[in-house]
Amino acid sequence: MTTSTDHARPVRLARRSRQGIVMGLDPWQLTFLTAAALTVLIGVNRFGPPGLLYTAPVYLAFGVTALTSIHGVSTPKMGGLWLTKQLRHAAGATTETFRPERPSLAGTLNLPGTRASIQLWQVGNVAAVYNPGDRSVSVVAELEVQGFLMHDLPERFDLAEQFDRVLGPFTQRPGIKRVTLQERTLPTTIRAAREHYDTVRRMRDLNPESPVARNYRDVMDQSERFEVAHRNYITFTLDLVTLAPQLKSLGGGKDAILQLATIEAGNLADALAAAKITVRRWLSPRDVAALARLAFDPEFAATVQNRPEDLAGVDPVAIGPMFLDEPRGRNGIVVTDSGVHSTMWIHEWPRSDAPVGFLAPVVFARHPNTGEAITHIFSIVLTPVPVAKALKRIRDEKKVWRGNEKLRAKRGADGSAADAADWRALEQQEQELANGHGEFRYGAYLTVTGPDEERLDQAIAGMRNALSRAGMEAQVLYCQQAEALMVNALPVGLGMR
Repeated sequence: MTTSTDHARPVRLARRSRQGIVMGLDPWQLTFLTAAALTVLIGVNRFGPPGLLYTAPVYLAFGVTALTSIHGVSTPKMGGLWLTKQLRHAAGATTETFRPERPSLAGTLNLPGTRASIQLWQVGNVAAVYNPGDRSVSVVAELEVQGFLMHDLPERFDLAEQFDRVLGPFTQRPGIKRVTLQERTLPTTIRAAREHYDTVRRMRDLNPESPVARNYRDVMDQSERFEVAHRNYITFTLDLVTLAPQLKSLGGGKDAILQLATIEAGNLADALAAAKITVRRWLSPRDVAALARLAFDPEFAATVQNRPEDLAGVDPVAIGPMFLDEPRGRNGIVVTDSGVHSTMWIHEWPRSDAPVGFLAPVVFARHPNTGEAITHIFSIVLTPVPVAKALKRIRDEKKVWRGNEKLRAKRGADGSAADAADWRALEQQEQELANGHGEFRYGAYLTVTGPDEERLDQAIAGMRNALSRAGMEAQVLYCQQAEALMVNALPVGLGMR
């Protein structure tokens, strides 16, 4: 294997700014600090100096709340999320039970909330996922990326660089709403191996009760629980509002949307082929429904995977969960048909240069106790940012940085290494834009699934170990687990606000 340093070039991810609006404070914290200041002002004006004592319980409560955090999230924001969840509990909106006999609106899917209005259209063998909520349409492709880690370093870097050339032009084209890269790992069967064994046994007339045959069957039985499937998908989401003139030129209506989806699917396939990335298949409506179904009901996986080719997938009528519940007192999980899930947001990427393929520990994460593969869905949601908006963001963040620096100087406080790194990151991003590179606003989400809460806790422990080996940190999306699960489970190009 080649280990030349010329080819072992690292991955560099844009650093997230920690400057906040003022001195690293978010809007929620500033609101509470403002309320504390107003309380002091009103108390002093009304009662004079004793007003500081009278109003102390109020302004101290606001101040302490503003300057503390819970699970890495500012206390005011976490309090707002918790209160929202309690209101949803009171309204009965945290539990969803599908009743097949209940009348439903034509054209709606078995999905909770406004996502029931998502429509799955088919053009050829490709599913066009239409979301009337944000006027978008998505196409989904399964990618062939087998053996990436088996290549030597130059080939790995070349593949990554080629894929970067596919994503880069999306920032220059209007109408690209979102690009979602997704890796799914779930238990699978060794049906192919068993069928091959049965075929060979019949052809060679082997005795099925011989010691060799029994030993081979035992090996297959024992290896079944370690068999997993790793699948990679790319979801390409188009903004139909921005592309309205193009739709009008195609005749408008549903037919124009389908035609546009077909054109863009072909363009994406050509771009991927030029980057030496093979599209294994385009997902049909039944394939899209199957991915969602398996996420909500992992025990159903063997049934779907063992279906013959002409019955592959799942009917879209069964796309959603039969049961979904966000339990009281457990703000970090959501329960569906045969799985318990916890979704995390990746808030910290490698701080130092990372090698190509640094996500391998996450992809191949295993339970610390049993050694079984951890069932999970890892998504990276990329939103293209026009160059003008990207430059404006950098200018605004530079102003915030300079303002924070002045405030620190007035207090006699020196800037930290993290503050200096923020400034260098802004300078680097601005230089890259000037050199012609595009910018994506990105977020990554990781859903870990277990058959019960105890196994889920073990899986999360194993996944956190894998994240630490990859130089990443994750934060559980407390009080918003159902929303986060939908973003990951449905391969339809959704994002979280």
